[in-house]
Order: sequence, then structure tokens, then C-alpha cells
Amino acid sequence: MVFSSYLFIFLFLPFALAIYFASPTKIRNASLAVVSYVFYGWTNPWFILLMFSTTLVDFNSGRMIGKHPEKKRWFLILSLLFDLGILGYFKYFNFGMENFNALVSAMGIPEWQYAGFFRVLLPLGISFYTFQSLSYVIDVYRGTAEPVHSFVDYACYVSMFPQLVAGPIIRFTEVANQLQTRTHSWEKISRGVAFFMLGVGKKVLIANPCGKIADCSFAAIDLPLPDAWLGMFSYAFQIYFDFSGYSDMAIGLGLLLGFTFPKNFDSPYRSHNIPEYWQRWHISLSSWLKDYLFYSLLRASWCQKLTMNLSLAGRKKLSRILPTTIALLILWFAVGLWHGASWTFVVFGLYHGFFVILDVITTEIKGKKKGKDKASEPEAVSPWKRLLKPMPVITTFIIACFGHVLFRADSLADAGHYFASLFGFPCKDPTSGTVIRVLLQNPYYAGIMVLSAIIIWTMPQVWDFTKKLTVPKMAWCFIVFLLAILALSVQSYNPFIYFIF
Repeated sequence: MVFSSYLFIFLFLPFALAIYFASPTKIRNASLAVVSYVFYGWTNPWFILLMFSTTLVDFNSGRMIGKHPEKKRWFLILSLLFDLGILGYFKYFNFGMENFNALVSAMGIPEWQYAGFFRVLLPLGISFYTFQSLSYVIDVYRGTAEPVHSFVDYACYVSMFPQLVAGPIIRFTEVANQLQTRTHSWEKISRGVAFFMLGVGKKVLIANPCGKIADCSFAAIDLPLPDAWLGMFSYAFQIYFDFSGYSDMAIGLGLLLGFTFPKNFDSPYRSHNIPEYWQRWHISLSSWLKDYLFYSLLRASWCQKLTMNLSLAGRKKLSRILPTTIALLILWFAVGLWHGASWTFVVFGLYHGFFVILDVITTEIKGKKKGKDKASEPEAVSPWKRLLKPMPVITTFIIACFGHVLFRADSLADAGHYFASLFGFPCKDPTSGTVIRVLLQNPYYAGIMVLSAIIIWTMPQVWDFTKKLTVPKMAWCFIVFLLAILALSVQSYNPFIYFIF
């Protein structure tokens, strides 16, 4: 069940809100947990058992860490093995078997191939709720969170339907107090409604049409150069408005239920470099991996020993760069695998990791810039400098778009073909871009592409737009929502990209 559907908007959401607000305050968490389980099990009820198992193991691990701190390491290991084992099996079993079969076949021993007749079905949003639940156990282990004593409250935290299947990844410490007591005000409700309406508008009115152009582009693969670039940009617009639109809807639904979730997007396409881009894109995932994986790697004994040995050998600068570089390589390999069980995702992660590591190395080599004395009068900015000012943003956007090609392509070979088209290699089929040109000659699709660029680089974010709502702003939200509802009646294309993660 997707948020941008008649089923959710006109049936499930009114039902869920009615059940929630009709419930006495003491059992609202239980009511929310029940409707969230109904939401999650709508497509496949068996997935409920999987999420419940993760919830049960992590809840009890947290309690045992609190009761037996001397054995807390073992309870953390238990939780890690269970959560990552479940995630690894459901997300990577098929990928592992495919690569194993390819390897033994290449080695000339095809009889060793796995000949299983079944394929593992990936549960929706398993990566999101697994990371969310695991963060609680780690926080309790570190002493930054208190063990929760109510299983109902914890089940509500893990299963909350607004952010269950595609984030944001909410940490327990961010909502612990809100699970105990939260306020419901007209200010929260109005802002939540505005968030949800604009999120639906992003998804239906912008992401879906851009997705149609992108699908035509990547299905063709062999494209004339202009069409390949337009297809790449259309996918960049699609994935941004698709995911940020979902995050807006999730934040809005949270506000309707009295919860305040953190910001998950901060105009990433306005970034000046790739590290900044990842500080602005899917903020909850980036910060999760930084706090729970990257810093853990830096604190690991092997990393500490490497740093110390390099320092003793007089390689102080290398002692700062090499351990960090190794930790970043592991981190970005994990980022790629988190996004999907495919070599395209692994290369996607390492591709972004390369630019992050490059930034670390160049920053270290340059050293900290010394402050300069301010001139008595401001220096006049030349027209040439004004012209070059947006170049870092443009460059970063294009680098991110190249990464999106890896993210979108079905295989590394397909990605290679698409990159060839982007750089003008001879197109074997000059007519392959015809469908895209026909779409862009349609004023609707061409207008959507232009509108996407205007919104991304000139207009305020939904987070800022909704901070102070006025009657004209609310009227605008209702107009956008009404147009989206009307568009849904004629659209057959309405997927959420991040539901598969």
C-alpha cells in the first residue's frame, strides 16, 4: 500500500486516524501499533511475523543489557547476529547464490551450482526497520538510551506506519519521550496536513512523469547524446521528488499523530561537493551509518593500532589519512550493499566513496586554511568570478547524476552502455531516442522537467515552507493536493523507488 493511492488516502488513513484518536490516551501506542501492523501486512501478512521477531529479540536484548550490564556485549552480539542475519538472508540470498553459481561455472565445476527451485522474496522496508530497531540496542549498550520497559511502546516505535517502509530511519532517542507523552495541536495538525499534501504533489505531479521519461531512457540504453543526458536528468529529478516526497508525507503523518520526526532532506542538489551532498541526502541513513558504523570502525582495535604504528614511524599525516580511508571504503561498500543486492549498487557506493575519500585526502594535504586579515574595503567581485560561482553546485549535481546511472541500471553492462551514450559514442540506432523526444515535445512533460529544476534550485523546501503557515499557503497546498488526486485517476505509473530497500 503506497501513500499516494486512493486506497491509503481515502480508506486506510481515515480509518487509522479514527482508531487512534478514538482510543484513550493510555492505549494510543497500542492502537497505533495494531494499525501499523495491518498496514505492513496488507500485501503479505507473513511479513508481520518477521518484523515482530525482530522487535521481540531487540526489545529483550535491550532489557537484558539493562539488567546484566556485565554481559551486555553478548546481548549486543545476539541482537546483531539476529538482525543482520535476517536482513542478510532475505536481502542477499538470491544475490549470493547467483554469484556463487557464476563463479563455480567459470571455474569449470558447474555441478557445484546451487539448484534450488525457490527464490527469497524481499520484505518491504526490511532495511529501514532493521536499522531502526538495531540502533535502539546499540544506544542502550553505549548508555545513551535507557531500556524501554513496555513492549507495546517499543513495538509502536518499530512499526509506526508513517516511516515504516521507506524511512526516515528514526532513532529511539528521538522519539523516546514522545512515546510517553506527546501533544496534539492544531499547529501540528495543519503543518502535518501541509507536509502530506505537498509530499503527494511531489510524488504524483513531478516524480511520476519524470519517471516515465527515465524509464524510456534506460530501457533504450543506446541513445543519442542529448537524449541520454535528458534521461539521466529526468531520473535524478524522479528519485529526488519520489524519495523526498515520501519523507514529507511520512513527516506529515507523524505530526498528525503527535510525533515530530527529524528532517530527512536538505536540498541535496544545491551541495558544493559530494560529502556535503550526503549530509543533505537521506540524512537519517547518512547519520546512522556515520554514528553506528564509521565511528565504530575508527574505534576498532585494528584501526587504533594502525594509527599508532604510523605515528610512531613518523608518518603523522598518513596516520590520519590511511585509517580513515580504510574505514570509509568499508562504509561506502556497506552503503552500496544497503541500497540493493546487485553489483551496480556496490559500484554506486564505492563511486561516491571515492569522492568522499578524495575530499578527505585533499583537505589533509592542504591543511587547515589560515585566517586572512580582512581588508578595510570589500574586494570587488569580478564578473568572471560571478560566472564561476555556481560551478561547484553544477559539478556536484552532475557527479551525483552519474551515480544515479549506476543506481538505475539493471546491470554494470547496461550502465556502461548508458555512459557510452552520455559521452557521445556512436549510436547504433539513431531512432532510439524518438520516444523520449516525443515525450519532451509534449508541453506537459517538458514543463515538468523545467518545473523540477525551478523547484530544486530556487524554491524553499517543504520543511521551511510549512514552518509558518498562512491562509494563502494552505490554499496552495490544497490546490497541489487536488491536482495530484485528479492526476492519480489517469496515472498507471505510481511506484515508490525506495520501497524495495
